[in-house]
Amino acid sequence: MPAHAQAQTLNEALAATYETNPNITAALNQLRATDEQLAQAYQYWWRPELAGTLEYGKEWIDTSTDSTTDSGAVSIDDFNQETNIQQAEVTATLYLWRGGQTSAAINNAIATINAQRALFDNSVQSTLKTAAQAYANVVLQAVSLNLAHEHETNMLGVEKTVNDLLIARQATTVDLAQVTLSVIEAQSSRADTLGELQAARSTFNASVGSYPTELQEWPSLPALPDSLEEAIETALRDSPSIIAAQAEVLANEAAVLEDEGVLLPTISIVGDYTLEFENTTFTHSSNISEHDRVGTGSILLEISIPFYTGGFNYSIAREAKRTLAQSRNKLLAAKRTAVDTVTGAWQRLGAAERRIEIGFAQWAAAADALAGQEKQFDQGLLTVKDLIEAHGDVVTARQSLQQAYYDVFIQSTDLLQAMGHFNALTLDLDVALHDPTANLSRIMDLPLGIGLD
Repeated sequence: MPAHAQAQTLNEALAATYETNPNITAALNQLRATDEQLAQAYQYWWRPELAGTLEYGKEWIDTSTDSTTDSGAVSIDDFNQETNIQQAEVTATLYLWRGGQTSAAINNAIATINAQRALFDNSVQSTLKTAAQAYANVVLQAVSLNLAHEHETNMLGVEKTVNDLLIARQATTVDLAQVTLSVIEAQSSRADTLGELQAARSTFNASVGSYPTELQEWPSLPALPDSLEEAIETALRDSPSIIAAQAEVLANEAAVLEDEGVLLPTISIVGDYTLEFENTTFTHSSNISEHDRVGTGSILLEISIPFYTGGFNYSIAREAKRTLAQSRNKLLAAKRTAVDTVTGAWQRLGAAERRIEIGFAQWAAAADALAGQEKQFDQGLLTVKDLIEAHGDVVTARQSLQQAYYDVFIQSTDLLQAMGHFNALTLDLDVALHDPTANLSRIMDLPLGIGLD
């Protein structure tokens, strides 16, 4: 990887992800859209409905009557009427009680918004974890490429040594063929690793929004709990999935009350005022014009009782109760999933940490064995094949050690996310945190909810 004065830190990469990743922006827009449900729920909270109607038109009446008398005389009576109509009507309705629907709708909206906030947090954590693991993939492939290059260089050195021995007739063409095969295999491995590194760099760019420069090798993460029990307790308290499921239960409880409220009477005050202007012209034996102005006003206390609607409203209420039961079971499932995820990550993390200890021991043993076998080879006591295998053992040990470091990092991110602690706050990212309450406050501060972006 290119050398730079300062390596790109994990926090820098995650901060860029937080600020530029479209998944996080999309989740924030979804949250802001959900905030509007609270404004919609306040529609009937001591807010009147006002509607105005303006009408303008003409009305024509044209009659012709033929009358026949007993003597047989016929008279024709024509009558024409033309009326210009102008009418303005204003109706105001203030709901005093809607069977508890209004307060239930407000509680439903608040719970739904809280659920969406948790889902937003879950999206942030999932996106940041993906970026962190992309960071780790680049580190692993870069380290693997260095190891592959070192191994290729070592095999070329062995090949040169065997060539010299062949000239001195101390080695055979079979020995040379074996080491040449090892060189080719090392070159092939390096080419494969380079391809994997390029793919990892592309994945990094998809998450972070830029290609990696020089990265820190196995950067530190936030501190983990001291015990599995503590990790599970944290997850049950802070996991966004559980918080969202809890809020969904509250929203569905409110939805049941809202749907049952439809079955109850509605009490409202209805005011109406109509102003009508008419300009009528009559054409008969003479032309007559009339100009009328009529103002009509009323204010009524209205009680609406839904006696029967074909069973529709009862079915809606029953459906809401089934949905509530479903959400309660989803909450139980979310808790079980969180416990299982935390437990699995904890156990895999412990196994990876033990592999680091084993990896160091394996590397030390392989290095000692290689040093001894190189001496034996120089003394003619060891074959080329044995020397090649000794070099391979060292590479395998070093690669296993790096894989163990990678696994520790990955399982740590999995554990932190399962606990709900892989967000911008716990990671201490240098970013302006998205405030999910700011948009809601702005919406609710609008006078009577009126306003457009």
